[in-house]
Amino acid sequence: MQRGTRMLSLFATTVRSSCFVLLLAATPALAQQRTLAADDFVRQVLEQGLDARIAALEIEAAAAERAGAGRWPNPSIEWTRESFGDGTDESEDFFIASIPLVLSGRLGLERDAADGEVQAAQARYERARAALRRRATVAYFRVVEARQRVAVFERSLQEVRELERMLAARAAAGDAAGYDSLRMGVERATVENALGEARVRLAAATSEAERLLPPGRKLPVLDATLAPEAVPADRDELLAALEARRADLRALRLEAEAAEALAAAAGRSWIPDPTITGGAKVQDLGSAEVETGYVVGLSVPLPFFERRQGTRALAEVRRRQAEARRAALLHAARSALAAAIETAASRAARVQGARDGMLDPARELQVSATAAYRAGGADIVTLVDAERTRREAELAFLDLALAARIAQTDLLFLAGAFDAAAGAP
Repeated sequence: MQRGTRMLSLFATTVRSSCFVLLLAATPALAQQRTLAADDFVRQVLEQGLDARIAALEIEAAAAERAGAGRWPNPSIEWTRESFGDGTDESEDFFIASIPLVLSGRLGLERDAADGEVQAAQARYERARAALRRRATVAYFRVVEARQRVAVFERSLQEVRELERMLAARAAAGDAAGYDSLRMGVERATVENALGEARVRLAAATSEAERLLPPGRKLPVLDATLAPEAVPADRDELLAALEARRADLRALRLEAEAAEALAAAAGRSWIPDPTITGGAKVQDLGSAEVETGYVVGLSVPLPFFERRQGTRALAEVRRRQAEARRAALLHAARSALAAAIETAASRAARVQGARDGMLDPARELQVSATAAYRAGGADIVTLVDAERTRREAELAFLDLALAARIAQTDLLFLAGAFDAAAGAP
């Protein structure tokens, strides 16, 4: 009895090792091709991808639109000639320079408003890169999950084919019925069909990930564990830091400040901007007689009617609009972050529970069923059911692990963690 127990234990250990070898054999490229970690993939997307390049050009466009804001008006130079019109060669030439003087201080406010708009564009750019970072991270782990799903079906297919060989040997010895062979054929066809669909899913995930890379760049083997890493999930701490870390909230605050500065600049339009003119007058009296003099002048507009009232009113509306949008976004962000914290924690716990309560027992069940079948204590239905149970447990675990990884990524994105890291991936 003890000898039989030791043999069963040795057989179980051998089967575990064989399954591990089969899982590696299902993806031999892992040992041959260059691997790419998640951080490296995201870095390539942010540094070389077309989407990141478009976002960078948008902020350059925003800066270009406001390049001339707050500059002094240009001076002017004027030359005029007047003839006396009496048939003589006598004439007068005037050389006049005009310099507008902006004494209201509105140019500095307009410059502050323009700078604020550029800073707001920079903050929106950071948030766009954070969204791209999230998208790249999710795409990366979808490929990882799809590769592991293919590996599960490839391992299961090899297991089924091995069982078919065992069954054929027993049938040749007269120990198996025709029903068993038919049942294994159906199981093999089922796994082959599912494997084909898993490969289609892998191709789609790979295509989406490669679309984020520069044109012509092929995706190498991705090297990562699918289970989520531990992240700080202190609810109060994350909620407290949300307002300071989210770049989109900062962008709306900067937009409101810029609109306020623009309204203040427009409010100073009641202060007139005088124009000083000065120059020389040259009078040609003929017979080589030339007289010179000077010209000075001052013009002051009287802003009785038009004082940029429309610009000021529009700036005030934009300020209130930006503040309202920021309040609404902050409220929505806090609610979404609170839900993301709970979701990430729940899914991470479910992954660990599934590993202990579903994945490991399913593998033990398959090992025990195989050993019992070899010893003649189980039929083919039990063996096929054990293999299917293990396969479904592994697939369910992959679904849970991917969902947990995506929930973790969403948590970091909603908390603004990617905003701080977006500029330097």
